[in-house]
Amino acid sequence: MNRPSYYWKLFTYYSTIPLTLFDWRVSFGIWFRFTHDSKIARVEVPFDSDGGEVYAYKPLNRNAIRLLQLEPGAYDDPLRGHLDRIDIAKAQQKYTALSYVWGRPDYNQRHFIRIGNGYLQIWGNLNNALRTLRSENRVITLWVDALCINQQDFMEKSEQVQLMTQIYSSAAGVHSWMGDATPASTVGVEILSYLLGDGPFDDGAPWHRRPASEVAEGLNDVIGREYFQRIWIVQEAAVGRRVTLQVGPLSIRWEAADTRRFLTRIKLLEISPLWTAPAPESPAVDFRALRELLEQADAKRAGYHPAAPTLLDIVHTMRHMHSTDPRDKIFGLMGLAAPAEVAGFVPDYTTSWEETYAKFYKHAYAAALKDPNKTFEEHAKEGPSSPKVPVM
Repeated sequence: MNRPSYYWKLFTYYSTIPLTLFDWRVSFGIWFRFTHDSKIARVEVPFDSDGGEVYAYKPLNRNAIRLLQLEPGAYDDPLRGHLDRIDIAKAQQKYTALSYVWGRPDYNQRHFIRIGNGYLQIWGNLNNALRTLRSENRVITLWVDALCINQQDFMEKSEQVQLMTQIYSSAAGVHSWMGDATPASTVGVEILSYLLGDGPFDDGAPWHRRPASEVAEGLNDVIGREYFQRIWIVQEAAVGRRVTLQVGPLSIRWEAADTRRFLTRIKLLEISPLWTAPAPESPAVDFRALRELLEQADAKRAGYHPAAPTLLDIVHTMRHMHSTDPRDKIFGLMGLAAPAEVAGFVPDYTTSWEETYAKFYKHAYAAALKDPNKTFEEHAKEGPSSPKVPVM
């Protein structure tokens, strides 16, 4: 049934009797109103239900959040779910928090999710994320800001923003949705996955088995995305117990305890003698946004910010500075590090740049992942338990 809309024009003629009775003036007249029924298009909701009402949020108690129970379905099935209210203290590790980019609204292509007996409109990137993450056979529990916060209630939004760190740190994991995959995404995810592991930086590493241009394109496809430009990602992904970074169907996952190894291997890759000399036609690869996220996550996990930078931090920060002898990119900066950290790491110009880097790799990797207070000599004595050293 169409809802009527009235367009009308009022014609009047009236007169007033020149008489006042008990402070009332009497008037009379004739009014004519012309109306016309027109059809207003009803909101088109892609569901079997004949309803089309916007979902009505129920208010939240203090320190309460909503969790989305996303119902199972195939990728192309309509999105359905319901919202539960729960005290955040009772929701510990019972949900996955979604981290994503809202993106620009596309008013030509609207997407909806059925919530109970109503619906909520969502933008394209969230629509793709929910369809990709949805299970085909079980309900999954998510926290999604666009749905779990009443975006029309500014007071609620203000209160929920204050809980944001707690929401992401209390989740079983943080799922970072990067968007749909491209042909280059596979290479980028493969390299990041390798850096997340403990494979040696030798000829078998994925960046040595592919053309430099293909490596750069793949990495930039992933770490160059808009996601890493968002101010919220540090707060969202950095506090997660477990982080899953997903690009279309491709994903890598790391635990909080893996953060330092991942960060260390990225820094070691960036100062590698083979990595710092890319082909002239290859675009630059900037790990900075991912590094900053991991640095904040590592500091958060450790509960402190280091008072002084490590030798690896110094060498990595200064890696773009020029030196006639590439070995001086390490030897020339040793005086800036704590003496205990570089004890036993003696400048030796009889070794090649590649050998110097391999020695530095072993030292920095072990120091970062085991005990930053141990000297190089102490790490060297550990023998077989030391990390894999790159073969140049």
